[in-house]
Amino acid sequence: MTLAPLVQGQLNIVSTCEAITPDSRHFLATRELSTQARWYQHWPHIDCGERLHAKAAVDLCRRVISEPYPTQLVYDSLHPAARGATPLLQSLISQCPGFIEIWGVCSGQFDPHYAGSLANTLLQPGQRLLYLYDPLQRLSGDPTPQLATLHYLIFSAQA
Repeated sequence: MTLAPLVQGQLNIVSTCEAITPDSRHFLATRELSTQARWYQHWPHIDCGERLHAKAAVDLCRRVISEPYPTQLVYDSLHPAARGATPLLQSLISQCPGFIEIWGVCSGQFDPHYAGSLANTLLQPGQRLLYLYDPLQRLSGDPTPQLATLHYLIFSAQA
């Protein structure tokens, strides 16, 4: 099988946020949790309507799955996911049905070689893979808008 990178791109986003009160929705209860600390939930300013993803990221996923190729998604974020076990990945699954497989990973940084290695492991001939790296920190003690670059790669596998 031959793996071919088809597209490499990036989406630049700015976050917006609101103050939240720490509770079980956001944190595991611990004795060390300071109730005096201020926390903020961040999301892309131009979002998908659910305060989770950049609209441009959802549009990219929809565009990729509209093509006539069986396509897998690897969503790489700061929050580890096990086959769709986070709200972030569940949101992409519900907004962009049509991927034949969806994988959640947490690599810690964008690395095209890592993405290529995953694609080489996961793809079968005739398939494509969209690798989307999302570095936005959703919970932060800082209300300053975040500037984040979402990187994406599309790979194709040929027999």
